[in-house]
Amino acid sequence: MTSPPPKLLLAVDVGTLSARAGLFDLAGHLLATAAREFPLLRPAEHHAVYRMDDIWAAVEEAIRACLAAAGADAAGRVAALAFDATSSLALSYEGPPPLAGEADVFCWMDHRGEAEAEEIGASGDRLLAYTGSSMSPEMHTPKLAWLARRDPQAFARVTGARDLCDELARRATGEDHHSLCGLACKWAYLPADAEPWRHELLARLGLGRLPQLGALAAPPLPVGHRHGRVTEAVAARLGLPAGIPVAVGLIDAEAGTLGVLGRGFAGNMNRTVALIGGTSTCYMAFAPDERRISGVWGPFRDAIFPGYWMHEAGQSLAGAALDAVLAHHPGGPRRASADEHAAAVRDILALLEAEGPAFAARRHLVPDFLGNRAPLGDGSVRAILVGVGEDMSRRAFLETYYATARALALQARHIIEHLNAHGYALDRVALSGGHLRNPLMVRLYRDALGDAALVLSDSAEPVLLGTAMVAAVGAGLQPDLFAALDAMAPAQESLAPDPRWRAAHEAAYGVYLKLFAFRNDIEREAKALAASGQDR
Repeated sequence: MTSPPPKLLLAVDVGTLSARAGLFDLAGHLLATAAREFPLLRPAEHHAVYRMDDIWAAVEEAIRACLAAAGADAAGRVAALAFDATSSLALSYEGPPPLAGEADVFCWMDHRGEAEAEEIGASGDRLLAYTGSSMSPEMHTPKLAWLARRDPQAFARVTGARDLCDELARRATGEDHHSLCGLACKWAYLPADAEPWRHELLARLGLGRLPQLGALAAPPLPVGHRHGRVTEAVAARLGLPAGIPVAVGLIDAEAGTLGVLGRGFAGNMNRTVALIGGTSTCYMAFAPDERRISGVWGPFRDAIFPGYWMHEAGQSLAGAALDAVLAHHPGGPRRASADEHAAAVRDILALLEAEGPAFAARRHLVPDFLGNRAPLGDGSVRAILVGVGEDMSRRAFLETYYATARALALQARHIIEHLNAHGYALDRVALSGGHLRNPLMVRLYRDALGDAALVLSDSAEPVLLGTAMVAAVGAGLQPDLFAALDAMAPAQESLAPDPRWRAAHEAAYGVYLKLFAFRNDIEREAKALAASGQDR
């Protein structure tokens, strides 16, 4: 008697500019992937938005292409589906779309709510104890407050607001639920409280009706719980069996975290931080107890593992900062692409081999081009650079690219040391995300993190793998996410730092810390100057 073919798990990751689908077996092995892009709209300074229909079209195309690449019988073997996405905010509405450009999704990097974020940060609300004592404009509440105040007619048309991963699951299943991951991490919502919503704060911001919009009035569901089942209409378009379960999803950084934590994570929890390096970079650490850490988002209870607390530190621009060097430096290619990154990295590695630490020794920066998520927790500060000259040559471009990459790695060390000063003992940095494909960033993380070791997982798509683990739990194939980790996590290796670079990176870190303190002093004086001008 022939045994049935093994089941498969379908994972979909929606990033800043593209949707990717991946197909995995139950042991976590990747069988096929496909990606499709969608447009990001920038209708005004600090505004970044999408059209949800564009995103969903890319999702469907990526799924179909992935299934086709996996073979004729793959679609019929899919046992479950799960979504992860950036922490973007999708709006449903009556009448015309509520955002400029006929858009209905706030991108995570939309910073229009900086003033509202500062207002929340000055409010003294209990929520701030769980956001690092400040409020980032990348959270959902400042964006919604901006809309309610600046365009009240548009806000009045809003009938629902969902994390992007929840909107994707709603479109696949027709059922409206909210993931605890998104609510815990991005909303004025404290899962550990008897009444989680911060009603007084929301009312003060003009968002008093928010907790009653759509499914926000219902209890959220934990990651991996069953959100619903794929509808017949969606299944027919995708070529999937109707009725397969769709798991409650999560934010993309949290998915990437699951993909690299490794087997036996429960025993290594206090030692391990996941570094998800991409357009932005996130640092995820977990604890069984509640820890308050200034300048770090959280602690968020139940964000991934029920009953555990998560801290999320980050850098708002990371890969995007390197993109900007490619696109804007006078000596560079004036465009950002994978090929241009590869060419720059190739030339820089050759110069490092030839010149050693003397290369770009006088160029240093604090890479806060879109504010500082951690350890300062101030979305309004900006970068500071030294060693800048006329900078017209290819050499100057390469030095700037390297100095930016090095600064990102040095700030990673700063963030890890800040976490360790507040109860952690992090000495394992598990790398995930697009930075894995940049040999210069991998080298810098290996050599510039101080006493922490860089851990690499044998997985080409750790974000998708983490989402596949969620799908396994949603299908009942694994009892919980800890079990999914132990069953599906790939092999790992720990990279030893190159001792020849230790002294150079220690010196560069000292420069970085001095610049960080000096920049913060300047920002305080600049804010005082701006305030004095308002009094005239």
